[in-house]
Amino acid sequence: MNAKRFGVLSCGAVLAALVVALAIWFLADGQRPQGVRREHDEAAAPAYPVETTGTIERYLYFADATGRHLEAEPRQMPDIPDAARAARSLVQALIDGPRHGGTRTLPGTTGIRDVYLTPDGVAYVDFSRPVTDDHPGGVQAEVLSVYSVANTLVLNLADISAVKILIEGAEALTLAGHVDLRPPYNANMLLIK
Repeated sequence: MNAKRFGVLSCGAVLAALVVALAIWFLADGQRPQGVRREHDEAAAPAYPVETTGTIERYLYFADATGRHLEAEPRQMPDIPDAARAARSLVQALIDGPRHGGTRTLPGTTGIRDVYLTPDGVAYVDFSRPVTDDHPGGVQAEVLSVYSVANTLVLNLADISAVKILIEGAEALTLAGHVDLRPPYNANMLLIK
């Protein structure tokens, strides 16, 4: 009888541990807005390759030599059908910097923690802390940083209509003290030279 009782207690303990683990998982995953497709950071990304359908010409928006406008740099990029993964690829290319004469708009030390989309087309791009810590600062540099990301995503990906920037998983007031990061941003054609 004691062996039978021990077996029931062991099953109950295992079931309780499973319920606790599931609750923790749901609570941790509940930090993002509802109804979003999520692209996890590289450390947590699955080991399988990203599905592509060849290459496509995309336009990355970097600062011009004067630091007052954005200029488009055409680039052959993998044609990734999933919009969140395609957005991540484009933002990583911005972080990597220009290849043909433009000026970097995001610090090269910046990491992408997460990219996810809401059903209404807002792309949430979650950057690591160096996006602010290593940012050169100044109003115009911040404006170009924000619209470099917004223009690149909105003008290249039909599923994205606006971009919301997060830092370390949370809403931030600014990048370096000037541009309000609380609203999502649409593309700004007036900044393109």
